[in-house]
Amino acid sequence: MQARYSGATIQRGRFMSHSYSKVFGALVLLGLAVSCRANHAPKVSTGPRPSPQVVGPGGVVSFVFEVEDPDGDAMTFQWQQLPAEPAGTFSDATARNPTWVAPEVSETTTFAIMVTVEDSEGDGILAQGPGVIVHAAASQAP
Repeated sequence: MQARYSGATIQRGRFMSHSYSKVFGALVLLGLAVSCRANHAPKVSTGPRPSPQVVGPGGVVSFVFEVEDPDGDAMTFQWQQLPAEPAGTFSDATARNPTWVAPEVSETTTFAIMVTVEDSEGDGILAQGPGVIVHAAASQAP
């Protein structure tokens, strides 16, 4: 009994490759499945949307952020702010939903808060929501 599939011949349980690697042939002989699938980047459905969007120095901001990977792959997160200085503080810059503490500013400043999301297969996206406005503390007269 012999059947031909895309450049390979299967004959009585044996695999003879015409164009495949020896490793692939060995996997077939062992009866292991080889799966090739396209990977898709994570998809953001909401956010990151800051809450609240306007704070004073030391104000704590959380983010409404919903993301999923269409393939069900594990995801990693890396949060950052721009401008980088003065630096606010993320509760955990690698968490899915961290909080951010606004820095001291000398004048009202808008910070872009961004997150890079990467799946375990190496596809990634950069997501950014509305900026966080940090008001300068009122100066006190002597």
